[in-house]
Amino acid sequence: MNKYKLALLLAVLLLGTTSCKEWLKVNSEDRIMEDALFTSESGFYTALNGIYIDLLNSNLYGQTLTASTFDVLAQYYDTSKPLNTHTYVYLANYDRQKMKDAVKDTWTKAYALIANINTLLEHCETNRDVLSDKSWHVIKGEAIALRAMLHFEMLRIFGPIYKYEPGKACIPYVNDTEREVKPLQTAADAVALITEDLKTAEDLLADADPIITDGKLTTDNTTGNNNFRYRNQRLNYFAVQALAARVYLYAGDTNDALTYADKVIEKASKFFPFATREQVNGQATSGAAATSAEDRIFSPEILFGLYHSKRTTDVFDKLFSYKLEAKNVLKMTDYGVSELYEDEGDLRKCQWQTQRDTEGNVGQFFVKYGDVTDSGNEFANLIPLIRMSEMYLIKAECTKDYRVLNQIRKARNIPQLKSNIGLDGHIEDEYIREFIGEGQLFWYYKRKGVTSLPRLYNPGLEDVKITNSTYVFDLPDSEQQLRK
Repeated sequence: MNKYKLALLLAVLLLGTTSCKEWLKVNSEDRIMEDALFTSESGFYTALNGIYIDLLNSNLYGQTLTASTFDVLAQYYDTSKPLNTHTYVYLANYDRQKMKDAVKDTWTKAYALIANINTLLEHCETNRDVLSDKSWHVIKGEAIALRAMLHFEMLRIFGPIYKYEPGKACIPYVNDTEREVKPLQTAADAVALITEDLKTAEDLLADADPIITDGKLTTDNTTGNNNFRYRNQRLNYFAVQALAARVYLYAGDTNDALTYADKVIEKASKFFPFATREQVNGQATSGAAATSAEDRIFSPEILFGLYHSKRTTDVFDKLFSYKLEAKNVLKMTDYGVSELYEDEGDLRKCQWQTQRDTEGNVGQFFVKYGDVTDSGNEFANLIPLIRMSEMYLIKAECTKDYRVLNQIRKARNIPQLKSNIGLDGHIEDEYIREFIGEGQLFWYYKRKGVTSLPRLYNPGLEDVKITNSTYVFDLPDSEQQLRK
């Protein structure tokens, strides 16, 4: 796709190193390069595209925030074998040092990207004259939303369980290019700043985002550039609203969470329908399924996903492949996979396949991000970040209405609920089944304050017992030193 041939952003600009004090330490040559970048509209898009590409860093959505760290903590994967030698065994057992080590580079990378975003936003004002009105609204709107999203990730990792300690100081909120060290915001103040940014982004994109009237636009523009195409791979207007619903629910504001979930369901459903059985199975309306075209990520309903040209090699091959040694692969027991789904017809079962490992053992392997040989399919390279199904889960939780949850269950080809009996448990079950490989389940547990986590990889084992403090990650040593 032409848009991915654009140059990478800011290879030498504004990249943070060890602490927030270093974020904007640039020399004169860097500043000259920065100023040159923002003298044209194409330069602005190069910068914005570079930020999106950097989101795929393995310390962000390339692994840590999606497929590995937080899904390990959510107890999806069996790290007990080989005995005490698995790469993730200590992380899975909530070793404080391993948890700290797992996210220290996530902190650094996130705030480095936030610094880049703030620089882009600053130039949106100082160099506004080089941008069309539409481009100014779209670029600024997406950038502000990305800033909010990254701060929200930091809040979820380093902040307290919100419903218990909203007044606890936890993260800095960096919304300018000033060089001073920002104070730690309370969780409540961080949420207020995040939602303020999202509201600003929503208003900006409402005036310009073509997704509102034209949908995803997932083909190249034959007569011009692709700046306003592939909107499902950008933090678009509907995705901003969906992110707001996620943030509000995390903060316990069910009224606003429901308002935003409803907005998305009402307006975006026609562009982001549930995936069909035929799409998931990789077949047309009739005929045999084709594994070369299986849509195992349910791509029609992805409101926002990242295009990852090396998804198979950088995610699947490094985490889930049957070719990995047992100590390095993330997988469930076969029993865990069988117990994960309440009905044999569940379409999500396509995310598991029987393979033979390096030692000749046959078992179920997670293939959600595995190779799709028909690379002409857009979904062959997507990492989902926000999906329509989450909006229905949010609405079901806020309204306590089983009929809302039934819309997901129908789409996934499992039996309908008859009443609200056991609704909370059914909602949790859908979080478990929906977001494997997307890093969302652990935050569901944290939001709820769950201290007895099922070992999903082997439900026959006793639950893992943790405390509320387990959910709170220690700030990196460099940041702690800075703030002494």
